[in-house]
Amino acid sequence: MESERKKHPDAVLLEDIFMKYRNGMYAVAFSILHDRYQAEDAVGDAYEKFIPYLGKCRQMEENKIKALLTRFVKNAAIDIYRKNRREQGNVSVEEQEWLTDAYRPIESYMKSLQYRELIQEIRKVLPAHYWEVVCMRYFEGMPVHEIALRLNLSEDNIYSRLRRAREKVRSEMGGEMGEG
Repeated sequence: MESERKKHPDAVLLEDIFMKYRNGMYAVAFSILHDRYQAEDAVGDAYEKFIPYLGKCRQMEENKIKALLTRFVKNAAIDIYRKNRREQGNVSVEEQEWLTDAYRPIESYMKSLQYRELIQEIRKVLPAHYWEVVCMRYFEGMPVHEIALRLNLSEDNIYSRLRRAREKVRSEMGGEMGEG
């Protein structure tokens, strides 16, 4: 293929490289961003950054071209991820969900309603001292040691409350909360 690459004009060569590596690049970007549209943007950004290297790639081996493209797409995806994180600092959790599902607003809204209903049902089932620990752990994302410090309890006590809360939800509702 290397001799073929030397014969192609730049536009044809770029298209050939794009067609060959696009799925792999998309997979890399999607694994970082978890969003179809942003992954596509990352692939496009990576190809823009790759264009100045097009002349050099005529002499490069296939694995080096692939490594270069992978590096570009990873960097582009990470840039988008960081931008998302900066922007999310000013947005509520509910708004973040709507933004990530902007192309599927009805499904997103229905999902958020289902979660709210489920949370309300769990709240009704659990005693206040279990609910408090569950909120801190699963909704606020606090580590167990911080919860223990905040409530002036031992870590073992926190783990016991979380386990008992899961058991209560399982027995009352037939469901299960995430393992902690």
